[in-house]
Amino acid sequence: MNPSIDLEAAQAAFFASGGQLVVLEGFTYRPLPERKHPDPKQKPAKPAARKSERQQVTKARTRAAKVAELAKTMSCGEVAELLGETKGALWGVAAREGFKFFSPPRAARPTKSAADQEKEDRALADQIIALRDAGDSRTRVTAKLGIGNRKLERILVAFKINFPLQRHRG
Repeated sequence: MNPSIDLEAAQAAFFASGGQLVVLEGFTYRPLPERKHPDPKQKPAKPAARKSERQQVTKARTRAAKVAELAKTMSCGEVAELLGETKGALWGVAAREGFKFFSPPRAARPTKSAADQEKEDRALADQIIALRDAGDSRTRVTAKLGIGNRKLERILVAFKINFPLQRHRG
């Protein structure tokens, strides 16, 4: 049996029994209906400020005023010791409130005369030469003499001392 022959036979039987063709309407585009947004709700009223918040703000302001008054004549460390607070907390208060702590003038360092400095450097140079000849490294020399590497370098250059960075092991 052939499907196309069967289909034609079915069509002929349909039309013979009085059937009619009905042409259906094709697809037509209809846009979606316009969106309807709900009306905006009223914002709820803010609750009145609680008294405990107000008390905290008042305490913070009085503390800041007290610290600002002390800062006129005292350093941060002195105020921290007096009030029993940390320096970090006091610096934060100062930054928020816009004041600075008193900084006492620094004492000038006593300057050594050139002759005294020359004598000290000569004594160190003699010790450096002795330790170098004993086989000590630069690191050990600075540790034994209690000087820094920069001072060692300065003395080596000033007195033209040959002290290599590494010993030659032979």
